[in-house]
Amino acid sequence: MEIFRRRLQEAIDASPEYRGKIQKLSRDAGVGDKTVYNMLKAESLDVSKAGPGIFNMARITGLLGVSLDFLVGRAAPPVRAIQSGQGIPAHINASLSAQLLGSDAPLSADKILRLHLKSGGRIEAFEPFLPQCDQYYPPAGDDETLTVKSVGEKSLSALTMGRADKELLQGALNQVDDTSLKARWVDDYRTASRNGTLCTLETLDVQMPNHPTRVRMDFIRCLVGVQGAESDPVVLNFSMLVV
Repeated sequence: MEIFRRRLQEAIDASPEYRGKIQKLSRDAGVGDKTVYNMLKAESLDVSKAGPGIFNMARITGLLGVSLDFLVGRAAPPVRAIQSGQGIPAHINASLSAQLLGSDAPLSADKILRLHLKSGGRIEAFEPFLPQCDQYYPPAGDDETLTVKSVGEKSLSALTMGRADKELLQGALNQVDDTSLKARWVDDYRTASRNGTLCTLETLDVQMPNHPTRVRMDFIRCLVGVQGAESDPVVLNFSMLVV
């Protein structure tokens, strides 16, 4: 917890809005007034099996503009803030939850991360949930655009496009005009492939360049690097709406 506390304090100190305003951060994240203070000061967390809770931390990291991986020491300090849209302002909904996307088995960021840890990053462990994710090839060193392997029929992108269409999604990624955004995506997938996981709170407000759909949403994006016994490495994208 030492790295967690230190990096959480660094993120707060670097935030123009929340520097010196720990109670305000707690309130804006929809948690108890002393929650963030206790995260920084309570030594009982060092032996806690539950920890601070991934959904609480997803709200807090979203407001601070850092990733969960940064707080636990698995990512370098951020060079950019996560963009906050209409769904992630100071009055963010207190019940940040995962969208089930029609599955009988509940899926959440916490479950995805635990499953990856327990399985050692084996794709076989994610078989029941593959319809709810998109699969990407790990970016090579000189790649400038993501390459889609498959689109899950119940994934967030499939619901957004109206169908699970690999070519449509790939075409949209290829035609994105924002080069910095494309570079960030490629870097995020490369990080997930290298480190195993990357879970962030994201906002999109863009027009699909090859489809009459305006994408405007806030969502939790969990990227998971996996490999099968008889298959090459892939990065799974589990994206769940912030409701």
